[in-house]
Amino acid sequence: MRVKDLNIPTIVKDKLTLKGYENLWPPQEKAIKKGLLDGKSLLVVTPTASGKTLIALLAASKTVIERKKKAIYITPLKALANEKYEEFKDFFEDIYIDRGKPLNVGISTGDDLNIDPSYLSKYNIVVTTNERLDSIIRHKVKWLEEVGLFVFDEVHLLDDETRGGTLEFVLTEIMSWFSNTQVLALSATVKNYKEIASWLNMQIVYDDWRPVTLLEGVAYDDKLVYKNGEVDIIERKGTLLQDIVYKELKEGGQCLVFAETRKKALELAKTLAYVSRHYSQVPIEQVYPEEEEDTTLTKTLRSLIPLGVAFHHAGLPASYRKLVENLFKENKIKVICSTPTLAAGVNLPARTVIINSVYRYNDEGREPIKVIEYKQMAGRAGRPKYDKIGKCIILAQDEYQVDTYLETYALGEPEPITSKLLLKGPSSMVLALISVLGYAASDEIKDFFKKTLYFKQKGDLELQITESLKFLHSNGFIMLAKNGKYRTTPLGDLTAKVYVSPSTALSFIKAADELKKWKDPTLPILCLLSSSEDMEPKLSSRKKDDLELTQFLNANFELEPFFDEDCSSRTFLTLYGWVNEFSEQELLDRFGVEPGDLYRIIESSRWIVYSYSKLARVIGISSGVFDLPFIRIYKGVKEDVASIASLSKIGRKRARAIFEAGYHNLLELSQANEIELATKVKGISAVMAKKIIREAKEKLGLEP
Repeated sequence: MRVKDLNIPTIVKDKLTLKGYENLWPPQEKAIKKGLLDGKSLLVVTPTASGKTLIALLAASKTVIERKKKAIYITPLKALANEKYEEFKDFFEDIYIDRGKPLNVGISTGDDLNIDPSYLSKYNIVVTTNERLDSIIRHKVKWLEEVGLFVFDEVHLLDDETRGGTLEFVLTEIMSWFSNTQVLALSATVKNYKEIASWLNMQIVYDDWRPVTLLEGVAYDDKLVYKNGEVDIIERKGTLLQDIVYKELKEGGQCLVFAETRKKALELAKTLAYVSRHYSQVPIEQVYPEEEEDTTLTKTLRSLIPLGVAFHHAGLPASYRKLVENLFKENKIKVICSTPTLAAGVNLPARTVIINSVYRYNDEGREPIKVIEYKQMAGRAGRPKYDKIGKCIILAQDEYQVDTYLETYALGEPEPITSKLLLKGPSSMVLALISVLGYAASDEIKDFFKKTLYFKQKGDLELQITESLKFLHSNGFIMLAKNGKYRTTPLGDLTAKVYVSPSTALSFIKAADELKKWKDPTLPILCLLSSSEDMEPKLSSRKKDDLELTQFLNANFELEPFFDEDCSSRTFLTLYGWVNEFSEQELLDRFGVEPGDLYRIIESSRWIVYSYSKLARVIGISSGVFDLPFIRIYKGVKEDVASIASLSKIGRKRARAIFEAGYHNLLELSQANEIELATKVKGISAVMAKKIIREAKEKLGLEP
């Protein structure tokens, strides 16, 4: 099937032709025949890099340009949302819906703390996350009525223990309230696709076609045994991993090496530098991200990048992860050693994927990965524009493992997707449902949950719903109206809209009276944050963390009322160190918290504290109480420099430098001489000094 013959807007055909698209790939052709361009809802299950994004682009162009409706593209991760946003923005650039009206692509992942999504009405295509779409639906915005297409990417994450529940709930909402709207669900690995399609009431597009042939094998000693029985001999000079990487790089390929831990990823990168340095194309003058603080982690990465190798995991700052991804896409870095999270994240194919170990560590010890996780990693093998074949190689420790791994993984089938709905917490979902419906009888709520995958696979949720209704009612989140139906109270409605769990809201409400007694409530708020189920990541504590926290509480006994058994000692100590201006290196050394995790904790904390400030109004607390804790947590500063740090583009180091230069508050800063300020504080130019002084005046309500 040729692109020029498709029933799509001419301008889109021209754009596709310009980008080199002439003929559709088999999965894309199947989607067309199944009714993609006629508004049919489809579950598309095809391998990684087989053209699912183009399927979504075709549907979006038809929806937005011809039907004059909006399209929403939903991903599980912010990083993936950013990638898809750039992709869609680039494709639809210079395309107009009507004369003089450009097609606008927007993104919303909740980072801007703008809980009201009404502003998104100006966009024709919105890229967002599962959680943010859930929040948008709770706000009942009018523009949702204009949506003609929902695209859910990576839908196999229904099986994910952390995000699966939200995805299932949102899909159930879409099926219930947007039954006449086209929905696409995309995935590379869904074994029970017939069951999932039946649940979603979708047509199936299933195809195992790949643009690049995938060879899967297991390596041990000097042999690489493929699943078809063929054997390659590996020339041995160094470690098995080094020798495999050497062979692939010598032949012009790139390698993704999946390690079992972050520490192992770094170790393997150092080991492989001896091989990759001969093939590196990273320029000597490579520019690195300007982070406010540096750590041994980022310094180590910068030392490896010129050698053509890098490590990649969630502990790195986002700017460094993005740099590594871009250099790899540009074929300058030849090897990335990563944790498996990369397999579920951005699109980063390589000719060869190497799995260093199939074992992972969790709270219960060491266990082998699931086949579905292996398939996700293997799917990264092969670059469609550059390779005819891609390889996925598992490293074995003995001959017995060779056969076991071949049978289990290379020849194995991924596990069927099962509902993880109840791991999300039914009370949050029941509250959200009542908030959206306005009024809801118990039977209506139960009927809604009968549409979930959980009900299809595991049966009734009547007991869980009844218990949730009792909890919400007894704690003031919902009430029984005169018509016998439930409705949210102001507290319940606001809790649903600010997108925190009822338990987080309840712990805050219970602590409110004690909180009022504090001039600076930062410390008690840190206690609440460290116990909240909405904190992400909530760090697992070590014995020494628990001991240190106990000693801290003994010395600060007035904080005892704000702690509960769910408190993460390491999360609290990290936040406490952060607001007391511990450097990122100190936090890494003392608590083992890497920059990427630290930033995610801060981001979660910002959102929860912002939610506290909104919830405060329903219990008679001024939202201004939270201004100081918010700045201290956001910028990581002590109380004395918080007002200075409240200025835009003033980080913790610069705020402290300004303070030590003699400007102790906004008033003193507003009265400063710009030349003098620039002279006294290193890194501040005269132009910047002028902006700082102007903003200080504006905050104080003075004439700029």
